[in-house]
Amino acid sequence: MTATAPGLRRIAAAQMRTAMTYRQNTFLLLMIVILNIFILSRLWTTLFEGRDAIGGMSQDTFLLYITIVNLQSWVFTNVSVHQYVYQRVRTGEVVFDLMRPVGFLPQLMAHMAGAHLFMALSVLVALPVVFWVGTLGAPASATAFALYLPSFLAGYVISVLLALLLALVAFWTVETSGFTVLYQLINQFFAGTMLPVSLFPEPLRILAALLPFQSTGYVPATVYVGRLEGGDALRAFAVQGLWILLLSLAVAAVWRRARRRIAVQGG
Repeated sequence: MTATAPGLRRIAAAQMRTAMTYRQNTFLLLMIVILNIFILSRLWTTLFEGRDAIGGMSQDTFLLYITIVNLQSWVFTNVSVHQYVYQRVRTGEVVFDLMRPVGFLPQLMAHMAGAHLFMALSVLVALPVVFWVGTLGAPASATAFALYLPSFLAGYVISVLLALLLALVAFWTVETSGFTVLYQLINQFFAGTMLPVSLFPEPLRILAALLPFQSTGYVPATVYVGRLEGGDALRAFAVQGLWILLLSLAVAAVWRRARRRIAVQGG
């Protein structure tokens, strides 16, 4: 572990430098996320007219949820790793990655860590704009904040595992952009970035409960605003833990098949 840690840190640092080189594009994409928060905030403000609450949430709580869940979604974005794996596989350079003392999957996780750190820092820079277009505030309570941190971390791990699964698709297909776009649409919807999962029609709520996406967005955000607490929060954490276990096993299984595929093709 100690032998590989410096290599992983170098990969993460290199990805941060790459993100900084193309920071104009990063901030443009962030502005699109902030514009989305602005549109959703104004839309839901209009829908709240004459109502004290929607789905048990007051207007302030609802708008805080919308802002937090969309910022989380931005920090968890993993498009760069999909493109990276696709390029490495298409050009055959992935063979050199496999020869490194650091495993390929840890390389990809370090790649994402560097990108996510830069995204998180970019959010901090853009906070004044977020304050203006959205609704930002403190967690519902100190307990809510204490529960939010592990929930956020678990959501992040789940998003990374999902990104690894999608990235590994590149070993079976020459084009991954379609899968990436479809994944982003499904992920955004079922993570609750447009409206809380609790407001979904019953068939969609059942489907959302069977998918991992709400564990990356909806669950941490509802913990933050105090809508998920006590026993309900602990059950949600247990579900997040289950998804981490299942997705870890899935990533390991898919990676074993991907490595065999490289060997069969002479890589």
